[in-house]
Amino acid sequence: MRCGVIACGVPRSLPVVVLKFGSSVLARPDGYRRAADEVAREVAKGHRVVAVVSAMGSTTDRLIEAARSLAPTPPEALLGLLLATGEDASVALLSIALTSAGVNVVSLPTEQFRLRTHGALSDADPVEVDTSTLAAALGTHDAVVLPGFVGRDASGAPSLLGRGGSDLTALFRADALDAAEVRLVKDVDGVYSEDPKSAERAVALTHATWDEVRRIGGGVVQEKAIAYAERRGRGFRVSSVGGQGTWVGPRAAAAPAASTEPPAPDRAFPVPSPRPTPRTRAKKLCVPRPRRRTPDRRCGCHSRGAGLTASGPTAFRVRQDQ
Repeated sequence: MRCGVIACGVPRSLPVVVLKFGSSVLARPDGYRRAADEVAREVAKGHRVVAVVSAMGSTTDRLIEAARSLAPTPPEALLGLLLATGEDASVALLSIALTSAGVNVVSLPTEQFRLRTHGALSDADPVEVDTSTLAAALGTHDAVVLPGFVGRDASGAPSLLGRGGSDLTALFRADALDAAEVRLVKDVDGVYSEDPKSAERAVALTHATWDEVRRIGGGVVQEKAIAYAERRGRGFRVSSVGGQGTWVGPRAAAAPAASTEPPAPDRAFPVPSPRPTPRTRAKKLCVPRPRRRTPDRRCGCHSRGAGLTASGPTAFRVRQDQ
């Protein structure tokens, strides 16, 4: 029997919004205050918020420069360990700002953020995340702050998701939680037809397909993150703090308005019951979805290039094609 998200007495469904704050947004302490205000606005709408943060400003570049001053080619595992400190510092700073703003928040630094990766340690892909810790945190807090960009490979070595990897972290987490909305918060309010810094006639797009963002986005969203979102059928919004920005998704789908009300129950976050009844096909398991849903376009049984499997009641894994 499913008695709630975490246990009896906890609401059965928690509307989840994933917000990713990039390093340019968090370049100075006042950036963390603005980010905290954005999170607080979502909490006031009745949402639970997962905030994914990049390192502050140019922290990553400075750490890489320091490492290369000591060794021209630092060991990848040690470089990952070093750069993760920038993300962890950012997690702490946003958590301080949220606490000061009166938001009931908990932080999950790198050691508690269990994101399994595959591939080169400096440019890995996320393949598995255990949502149990996050589910417990969402059951007792309005907001959870997580590091982007970093993970661990199967051996436990620190790994990085490549430049801009926090975008991928946010989308992967949102997919695992079946979040109602994903918003990548940048220093520009959306995707433009041309680079707004050099083209006077650049026009902000209200809607763009994944391929259009890949072609004209000017690197505003990590390419691996775009590819992952397209493969999984996951729409997302690119905006500035408090902006409307650009909805990115399939051309046929209408771009939803920026959220002002809690999402409908079928877009909320359910944690599977302890013993879900699997629907199997060639040993692939579709994550159980709330009732009244149409066939899930992100289910691994229908995705191209990746299958969806589960390991335990709260594990989410993308199996890599060999």
